[in-house]
Amino acid sequence: MLNRLNLWFCVILLSISLFSFSAVADVKDVKVESSASGSQVLFKLSKKSKYSHFTLKNPNRVVLDIKGATGTLNYRAKGSGELIKRIRNSTPKTKQDSRFVLEVAKLVDYEITHLSRPDGSYIQVKFDDPQPISAMITSGQTERDDDIIIAIDAGHGGRDPGSIGPQGTYEKNITLAIAKKLQKRFNAEPGLRAVLTRDADYYISPSKRPLIARKKKADLLISIHADAFHTPQPRGASVWTINNGRAQTEFARLLENKSRQSELLAGANTVIAESEDDNASFVRTILDMTKDATRKSSYDASDYIISELKKVTKMHKKERQYASLAVLTAQDIPSILVEVGFISNPTEEKNLNWSKYRQRLADSIFTAVSKYFKVYPPDGSLWARLNKTGDIKHVVKAGESLYKIAKRYDISIAQIKQANNLKRDSLKPNQTLLIPKG
Repeated sequence: MLNRLNLWFCVILLSISLFSFSAVADVKDVKVESSASGSQVLFKLSKKSKYSHFTLKNPNRVVLDIKGATGTLNYRAKGSGELIKRIRNSTPKTKQDSRFVLEVAKLVDYEITHLSRPDGSYIQVKFDDPQPISAMITSGQTERDDDIIIAIDAGHGGRDPGSIGPQGTYEKNITLAIAKKLQKRFNAEPGLRAVLTRDADYYISPSKRPLIARKKKADLLISIHADAFHTPQPRGASVWTINNGRAQTEFARLLENKSRQSELLAGANTVIAESEDDNASFVRTILDMTKDATRKSSYDASDYIISELKKVTKMHKKERQYASLAVLTAQDIPSILVEVGFISNPTEEKNLNWSKYRQRLADSIFTAVSKYFKVYPPDGSLWARLNKTGDIKHVVKAGESLYKIAKRYDISIAQIKQANNLKRDSLKPNQTLLIPKG
């Protein structure tokens, strides 16, 4: 009899402990947030809980089942922004779960993760979809910002750590630290203003970063990265622009995408009538001119950055490099990727973790971009208005010819000769030339 009582007592204790362990979680709050990097929904829980999810079409929905959860019954609320339209409850598979349905305008990539914060546990549903940019075509003259706007893109972030150094340094942390220092330098200079594509540790797909820069009306996009190799020997910085093959491919895609054409041409203050017979050739001409001007600006700005970077660090590549990278594909924004060093090299990893060294890198990029925009200020900007003479001083380097200089500044040899009263085509090193603007 005593043994039977002991057995029942153990069963009761076990049942109580199992009930305590499997106690349900309460869904305390549902919060919707939208930003340039995407939209997200935060489900605040009383304790961490398992979940499952799936998608449905017609209409587009993301369905989230939170295991063993109660609370927010009959929940129904409007979404925020253009992507998330509505959130509501639905009938779950089992009575012990809670089901939430996120009605969305379109099905895009998303990720679901647990977040632990001081105020509780969360399930985060984060959509990889920046708020869409209006494709409306405007007529007339749109006033630009007085400031020259530089978009600074800190490479990687969130679930994408980038390269990892021998001592465990994440590339995503180094790039963000340099980006913030660079932003501070730009924002302290009258007439310049920097915006970040990401200001914290979250993921943005490479293809979305140029869209964010365009939405911010950037005049230049600089993407910060740290290189890596499978051996520790390589070191040094390098500067990259898009290669011609990728540029041509993106250009072709742009011509096929009517909404992207409208978006770009609206930025150029151009009016397109869809009914015009010669619309296709007109679009091609305008976009082709934009693409060529953008690539030339990218090349010029990259040369300035290389010139300043080599004063601070060893250059892995002394000349600008070309690559097929999604972050560089904006057809209307000069775009440059800067590899500040090899995080896989122990010495450079140590340097990149040093705040003063990161500041030196940021200072060199700031100096280069400032010099570039003093020569090529965007029309309508404060710096363009301050540049009253419109003339540029160019110091001739050894081996430079009039042809090369004229090509760089996109003017004729005759214009240079006339402005400098030159009788011959020969030049001397360190000779100063006056370059007429336009």
